[in-house]
This record gives sequence, C-alpha cells and structure tokens, in this order.
Amino acid sequence: MFVDFILIAGMALLFLLMIFLFKARTHYSKNLLFIFFANSFFFLLYYYAFLHRLRDLGALAFFFGNGAGYLLGPVTYFYLKALILPNKKIVPALWLHLLPFFCNWLLVSLPVAVSMATPYLTDYGKNYAAIADYLNLVENAYFLVYIIITYRLTERIRTASLENYSSLDQTGLSWFHNLLVGLFIIVVLDSVFSVYELNYAMIPWNIGTIIAFLFIVLYSYLGYKGIFQSNILLPGFVVNNSAQEVATEKNVISLPNAMGISDGEAKELKRRLYELLEVKKLYLNDSLSLTDLAEEMDISSRKLSEFLNKSLHINFYTLINDYRVTEVQEKLKEEESKKYTLLGLAQDSGFQSKASFNRIFKNKTGMSPSQYRQIYCQ
Repeated sequence: MFVDFILIAGMALLFLLMIFLFKARTHYSKNLLFIFFANSFFFLLYYYAFLHRLRDLGALAFFFGNGAGYLLGPVTYFYLKALILPNKKIVPALWLHLLPFFCNWLLVSLPVAVSMATPYLTDYGKNYAAIADYLNLVENAYFLVYIIITYRLTERIRTASLENYSSLDQTGLSWFHNLLVGLFIIVVLDSVFSVYELNYAMIPWNIGTIIAFLFIVLYSYLGYKGIFQSNILLPGFVVNNSAQEVATEKNVISLPNAMGISDGEAKELKRRLYELLEVKKLYLNDSLSLTDLAEEMDISSRKLSEFLNKSLHINFYTLINDYRVTEVQEKLKEEESKKYTLLGLAQDSGFQSKASFNRIFKNKTGMSPSQYRQIYCQ
C-alpha cells in the first residue's frame, strides 16, 4: 500500500506539473521540461504496472517510458542551453542528440511493448529480457556522459554570470547543480544494481522501485525550481558570435579574447569606474549589471569585462559586492543604524536577499553580519 501510494502520488505530481507547463509554456525551456516530466510519468507508470502484473498498462508505459536515459540526458543538457540561447540554435542540435533515443524506441520500446500486450513477437521480448541489464548499463553510461557535460556547462554559465551580474538570485543555478548531482547518484546506483544482478542471484524485491522513489524526490525538486527558473540573459559576446560556437559546447559562453587596452586607457577607465562607484554609488542599484555599468562609462560590455579581468584582476560580481559589503560596514558604524535591521541595511546597500547578503558578507569579512555588528558596532 505504501509503495502504491508513493508511485501514485509521484505520477499525480508529474501530471499536474505537465498540465501547468502545457498551459503556461512561454519559452522553449518549458517545452523541454514538459518532455522531461512526460517521460518520467511513464517511467513511474511502468513500475506501477510491473508491481501489479498489469501487462497492457505495462506495455503502454514501456512504449512511452523506456529509454529514459537516452531522452533525459539530451533534454537535461538542452534545457540548460535553452536558458541562454535562442530557440533556432537549440532545436536542430537537439534532434541530432536524440537519435539514440529514436533508435532505441524503434528497436526496443516498440517491439517489446508489442510482445507484452499481444501474442506477437514473444521471442523478441524474451531475448530482450535476457540482455536487459546489459542494455541498461549502456543507457546509463549514455546518461552519465550528458550529466557530466551538463555539469561542466553549468559551471561555465556560473562563471559568465559572475562576470555580468552583481546578484545571482535570478541567474543562480545552484538548484540545477544539486539536481545533476542527484541524477548522477541515482544512475550510478542503478548501474550498481544491474552489475550485481548480472553476477549474482536476482534480488527478490524490485530494486527498480527504489530508483523510482529517488526519481520522485528529484522530480519534485525540479518541478518547483525549474518551472520558475527565468532565462539567463548574457551579453551577446559571452553567449556566442558564430554558428560554430553553438555547435561547440565548450565555447558557448567563453570569455572574449583580449582587445588590447593601453596603460593610459586603463588609467582613464579606472578613474571613470571609481567615480561611478565611489561618488555616484551605482552599486546601490540591486539589479546593476555589467551592461548597465558599461553604458554609464560609455564603453562596450566586452571592453569593460576585459578591463576588469585583465587590469583589475577581479570579476564584476566581486567588485560590486565588495562595495556593498563596505557600505553595510560603514552604515553599521553610524548611530542611526541601531534603528534598522541588518536586512534593511543590506537592501539599502544594494543586496537583493538576506541569503546572498549573509553569504557574501561572511566570505569577505570572515564572520556573519550579526557577529560583526556585535563585535564592532556596540
């Protein structure tokens, strides 16, 4: 009963998420999430049918849900790409990456589903059962490759975001990072089970149910976070400048080549930069971006990015938030600061949220804001 409850609850959750996505699709990334949840729904449905020996329902679920690794690997990867690239640069490449899934559907999903629901192709179904664990290992290996390259792309996007935004509250992908780690653990665990059953006696209870349960937890996490994830807007020079860069994952968000800033020009840029930050205090704008600052300096975003990295040896995110932390420290020294909460002071200094303020403040000062106030601002 408990197993049934979990499986049914998981399928109900996925079905509701699918309905929400179907009605609220505003970007291609949401379409990919719909595919993700739909395949996952049939994945869980298959285990439900397996436990209750429902051949027809199992055949239907196997028909649509088999080969999840071949589908979810590319979909997860291209979901991330869809957050930073236009649709026209996503769709053609995605179809190419899905070729293994379509081959698996034609050679495995379709004939095995027929053998389960009808008296036809019974030998085909028996032959599949004999090598199912081997095929599962190949599928898992394929999925793991995509998890790894998606993780690498996540790290590059994070680096690019640090170069272009002063707050990562809207562009942060920590939830996606955790999702990838969770998927990696589940796929490795599933592979261990398959290897065990190939070398030792079959486990009497259905180990697939454990995998299904773990997936339900992750799908719930993805459902809550992924649906509300906004697109990550990065300057064009960061995203890509040619069709070749779109095809080559490692160059998708690579930083620009050196433009050659002379010493005299660097000195002038430094003067203008510090005037805007120390006199006009642009960092108090909680949504300040590299593009905004570049416009104030009357230079291109690309040139400002190179100047910060090559001349000042700092990224935009660190530069702006260092000023914000200093602003909070200065405010805390004032007698008036006792009337305000730390969050109020942080927001007045340009921070968007309490979580980011606490993290950044502690990284810079070595102590929490409350500890700092208690020690230095009595």
